[in-house]
Formats: sequence, C-alpha cells, structure tokens
Amino acid sequence: MDHPTPASRLVNDTHCANLRHKGMYVTATPDSREHDFYDAYDATVYWCTQTQKPLGPDGRPVHADHCKGGRGCCEH
Repeated sequence: MDHPTPASRLVNDTHCANLRHKGMYVTATPDSREHDFYDAYDATVYWCTQTQKPLGPDGRPVHADHCKGGRGCCEH
C-alpha cells in the first residue's frame, strides 16, 4: 500500500525518502515567536522507515544532517 509522505520543515527533497520524525505527524501551526522560547539545539528524534529504528540499513545513525545523497542507503 502506498502512503503519502508526511510534510516537515526539517525534512525536504534533499533528504532520504525514508527519514521520519514525530513532528511530521502532528498537524499544528508553528508559533512565529518560537525563537523566543526555544534553544537552537536540535533535539528532534529521527528514525528510518526501512529499519524502524534510529539506525539506517547501513548501521549508521539516522539524522537530517546525515540522511542525504551520498549515503548508500539513501532513496529519493
């Protein structure tokens, strides 16, 4: 069964199609003042839909910084 890819401002077309995070499944409008009360630190937890774990099929960690073209398991 084909499922639509959830939308995210953290994950875009440059990332692997299997990259997910919880925020992709929450329908909320971002607060325009979020920079006033959030750290710039990215504590987002990512997982791979192929492995259903925070590790990709290659055994390396899953993260928006790493799951892009050039990684052997990356799909677009």
